[in-house]
Amino acid sequence: MNDDIPPTNLYLTLAKVGVFAFVLMSAYQYLKDHFYPEISLADSHLHTVIFTTLLATTAAFFVLRKQQSLLSMLGAEANERRGTEEALRKSEEKFRSIVESANEGILQVDSCSVITYANHTMTGMLGYPVEEMLGRPLADYLLPEEIDLHNNRMAERARGLDGRYECRLRHRDGSVRWALVSATARTDGGRSAGSFAMYTDITGRKQAEGVLQRHTEDLTRLHQQLASANREANLYLDILTHDIKNTENVSNLYADLLIETLDGDARTYAERLQRSIRKSIEILGNVSTIRRIHQPSDGHRCVDLDTVIRDEIAQFPEEIIRYEATRHTVLADDLLPEVFSNLIGNAVKFGGPDVEITIRVDAEDEFLRVSVEDTGPGVPDDQKEEIFHRYQKRRRGVGEGLGLYLVQVLIERYGGRIWVEDRIPGRTEEGAAFRFTLPKAGDDNPAVRVDETGAGCEVGSD
Repeated sequence: MNDDIPPTNLYLTLAKVGVFAFVLMSAYQYLKDHFYPEISLADSHLHTVIFTTLLATTAAFFVLRKQQSLLSMLGAEANERRGTEEALRKSEEKFRSIVESANEGILQVDSCSVITYANHTMTGMLGYPVEEMLGRPLADYLLPEEIDLHNNRMAERARGLDGRYECRLRHRDGSVRWALVSATARTDGGRSAGSFAMYTDITGRKQAEGVLQRHTEDLTRLHQQLASANREANLYLDILTHDIKNTENVSNLYADLLIETLDGDARTYAERLQRSIRKSIEILGNVSTIRRIHQPSDGHRCVDLDTVIRDEIAQFPEEIIRYEATRHTVLADDLLPEVFSNLIGNAVKFGGPDVEITIRVDAEDEFLRVSVEDTGPGVPDDQKEEIFHRYQKRRRGVGEGLGLYLVQVLIERYGGRIWVEDRIPGRTEEGAAFRFTLPKAGDDNPAVRVDETGAGCEVGSD
């Protein structure tokens, strides 16, 4: 109900009362003249006064009752308005409390980019009191190189577009503050009224990013230096290994010639010298293998297992090794021959003069089980587990067990495992059997795809 409604209703009520009183007075006068034509003037006056008094009292009662109803309505409306105003005041206080206690800086600017509101977080972010910020252009708190960007963003707000971006602010002490801004366009009657924005201080994060970037650049530079040093060291090692190997091969050749021309103790000394040369050649080969193992791998590829085995067998007397040809391809690399070279070499070295060696290959699901068996003295049960770890434990001479250690490293590198058993189960006097698994490649293994040319293969994804 607005302020014009109570007077209008009151006037309408008075008009109704007047019309009603006129009608009753007219009816009364007509009836009095009709039924009492001979009434005296005094009696007529008395009756008229009495009727008028009753009529006025009734009209006054009607008017007062109507006025009381209107007053009740006005009181209810006033109470409702006071309740609404109180709720609005509490809502404003709650909103202001939330805004003032927010962790983000809150800033409101008009269409001319003049600050009309700033909370305490925002003023604390810039180091200025609220009174000093209100009424000043936001550009006063931006770095010069941010002004053009700011004008472009305000043009977007004028078109009703919201925005989220990073900007740099100028603190009162001259330092720079980074802020993540979430700005909302404001309108008033369809016209642009500026923007309302929330500022999150990300100065610490930006500083951390700068430190991390510099650290990354330092690490990248250091990595490049280490890679260069590693390449140079590998070059020197390759040259050194090549020259020493050539020298040892020549020394071994002369030792063979010398042994043939000597007898007695001199021959014995020459043979010992030759064994030392061959040991040196073996050590050099192991060192070269270790280097290749620890160099970055290009991944596994398809390797013809039969070719690898036959190439290694060719380096030993043919009559001591039995092997049935196999046509299997495995996933490995160029170091796979080292596995067979070490296992066959150990069997020859420790098996005795009459040793016999058997190589078997059996297919099992996605793997091949390979056995290198010999008729030598075998391996005691208490050493079957640790035989591949002697080099690590250093229980014997320095370097002893290095070959088997490298074999285990390579097999595990290919995704297989290796273990040692009796050649005939339960009979150690019948020699040793070194068994290991290798992943099959090609059609035998669905996890591996062979290319169309058949020249190579790659590990497929599940």
